[in-house]
Amino acid sequence: MALWAFLLPAHDLHAMGLEQMKKLAGAGLLGVPVDAVLRHCRLPAAIVDAADAAHKKGTVRWEKTTMQLSASDWDLLYGRRQHPASRTAAWINSGPGGNACLSTDLSELMLHAKGNVGVLSVKPRADKQGYVTTYRVPDDLYTAHRVTEVTGRWKTGLPVTGLRQRYGRPDEVLKDNGVQIQRYWVVEKNNQQMPTSLHAVDFEIDRGGKTATGYVLRSSEVEFVQQKLDMLLRQWEKDYVLD
Repeated sequence: MALWAFLLPAHDLHAMGLEQMKKLAGAGLLGVPVDAVLRHCRLPAAIVDAADAAHKKGTVRWEKTTMQLSASDWDLLYGRRQHPASRTAAWINSGPGGNACLSTDLSELMLHAKGNVGVLSVKPRADKQGYVTTYRVPDDLYTAHRVTEVTGRWKTGLPVTGLRQRYGRPDEVLKDNGVQIQRYWVVEKNNQQMPTSLHAVDFEIDRGGKTATGYVLRSSEVEFVQQKLDMLLRQWEKDYVLD
């Protein structure tokens, strides 16, 4: 994927706020396990499995529905468009897909779920000499998958002028194979101004350069977002902690 970008300085990352990001459909699903997604949103139109054909898949059941899925990453597709059964690596919903999480202005919502996600627990040792740390991946595949990216496709795009009026100037303007991406970094800080979380919000612009056709939200569980958060933390330490 070929990318280039115009970047603003790290300390200028302030255009979009967290509350603004949360108003984008699906933002509340970031970090949520797939079992909770299915309880709230119901079954999607399809679940695309990232595992190749040779990868072992198991039989898993959600209520009365049986699927063949692996522990690899999944894409959950919600939308009014018919998803082709030719996607051999996908479970295809033969019935109506759930639309509880699909807002009226979206044609499609895609949730990327990372596989093999466990739970970290820290407990005091019995002798009170330190702590015992454990990381356990649940056996249930729906619990062991967590949403790290959300993609929304609008039925009618948002003019770029409206994008700027709503969120301000983007923090980066990128090119991805000829398609313009306007990126906003959403930073949360504590009262010492230390960055505590980071999200990347990308708006895809049509080839005419006038309309945003959709968006992608990514949490710090995505590698490049975590790298950016690490950079902001190093800058904070330099500005506020180190002499």
